[in-house]
Amino acid sequence: MGIMADRLSSMVVDVRSPDGRIRATLRHRDELTLYFSGDAYRHYQERTLEYQLARLATLMWVDYQRQYDEAVAAVVGHPVEEDRESWNANRRRFREEQAETKASGMSPGNVVYVENVGMRNWHVVVRDGTVARVPEEEFAAECVGAFHTLMRDHADNMRRLRAKHYGPGFAGTHRSA
Repeated sequence: MGIMADRLSSMVVDVRSPDGRIRATLRHRDELTLYFSGDAYRHYQERTLEYQLARLATLMWVDYQRQYDEAVAAVVGHPVEEDRESWNANRRRFREEQAETKASGMSPGNVVYVENVGMRNWHVVVRDGTVARVPEEEFAAECVGAFHTLMRDHADNMRRLRAKHYGPGFAGTHRSA
């Protein structure tokens, strides 16, 4: 692997929900684990759980983006600055459209749905009755599954956007955070 790939693979994002009872850890860019403190899971109601998971996802993505920008800055030798890209009309249009692109994912068991716009404004839906019916470990796996489905949707959307703004040869070869 190259220097940049090594830095990205070594990133570890570790965040807690606003109430401190859910923890998410993202390693190697796509290995997500979700933990509940003690018996927190069984005490949640679905709407409260949705809120906590949505905030957790936002915190995770913000920290991921911060670490990603730090890795890029370390490799290129200067901080990542969005303003530096504004002179390029294709890049500017790409970033504007990227910020409005929706991504979504459903869990394998259809109990958790996750969506966001521009990888911010996260929204989580937990099917009614899930906490009473689905054990904690299975629910955590459902959340991870929904996240992976969303990330595949996001990657597909970014490939299409890159092809649209930079041409088809660029679509699969570059990553946009």
